[in-house]
Amino acid sequence: MTDKDVELSVLFELMGHIGVSFLPMAVPLASLFAAVFTLNKLSEDSEIVAMRSFGLTKRNLMTPFIFMGLLIASAIFVLNRNLIPHSKTLFKNTIITLTSQGNLTNIKEGQFFTEIPGITLFADSVSEDGNRLGNVFIIQTKGEEEQVIMAKRGVLIKQSLGELRAPTLRLHLSEGNIMKNFNNGKIEKILFSQYDFPIVDGGGLPGLVTKDSMRSNKELRAVINERQARLTEIEAKGNITPEEARERDAIKRDLPKSQLEFWSRYNTPIQVLLFIFLGFSIGIKKGRGRTKSSGSMGLFFLIGYYVLFFGGVSLARKGIAPASIVVFAPSIASMILGAYLYKKLDWQS
Repeated sequence: MTDKDVELSVLFELMGHIGVSFLPMAVPLASLFAAVFTLNKLSEDSEIVAMRSFGLTKRNLMTPFIFMGLLIASAIFVLNRNLIPHSKTLFKNTIITLTSQGNLTNIKEGQFFTEIPGITLFADSVSEDGNRLGNVFIIQTKGEEEQVIMAKRGVLIKQSLGELRAPTLRLHLSEGNIMKNFNNGKIEKILFSQYDFPIVDGGGLPGLVTKDSMRSNKELRAVINERQARLTEIEAKGNITPEEARERDAIKRDLPKSQLEFWSRYNTPIQVLLFIFLGFSIGIKKGRGRTKSSGSMGLFFLIGYYVLFFGGVSLARKGIAPASIVVFAPSIASMILGAYLYKKLDWQS
């Protein structure tokens, strides 16, 4: 807000997008500890004893918890399909847009400007709005090649492309020359009266729906199918070219990541239900004054769950274990543990 002159509404928009992106991780954890806390409180206030005295079974008591769990699981499933990936995309693109806007506002006359990667810019004079430059000097580096541009005048032109507001910036230069230095030692000089120098190209910006977490379920499934088909096609050839070998290795590296992201979206709603079930089983105390560290038990369970999960993720990324088994194995273990603790509940005593 202070350096880039970002509006407060944009800041809140960013906070909203990044907040939504945390829901798949936060909601299952919140469900577990909410169930534990609620049952602890009911037990300490002897509400559980009162319910049992009226003939209420543990299945009757668990019914509203499971009902609420189904509502929460359905909501997170719907959000995971489109809204959360779209929110991550908007967050990334807004950051890129704000960065490009900052590139326009921070150019000062008589000072070298280096915030644009690979570009050093200098101008003798800059208008108050920062868009008109006089006696422009630019050095652009691409690998070992370098080009120097000098012009009498320059005008910064801003545009936004597409519904995601992908930014594009260019510097329109007048009356100048370009000096190009090549690797072989040759130098090329070009004179121009008008020249458009691209600063940021909206079509080539990184992060525009390139990560799996930024794709909808439908898009992610299509990417997985396409990669699997291409991998099968390459491996069926037998003798493959070095380019195809590199493509095969890239697919084998990226495909497990896409599969993990896809199956995790289906596992999150299941997590919610299982965590509530487990929270119910460990949250009930035997009566007033009876100690039972339900919170600690829940914490130890979460540590074990995520140790098993991330250990499996590392195996899946190496191609040792299928992504679907890795994602659902901790949930199956949670279901078994929850069923054991539920059966162990002594409801009659």
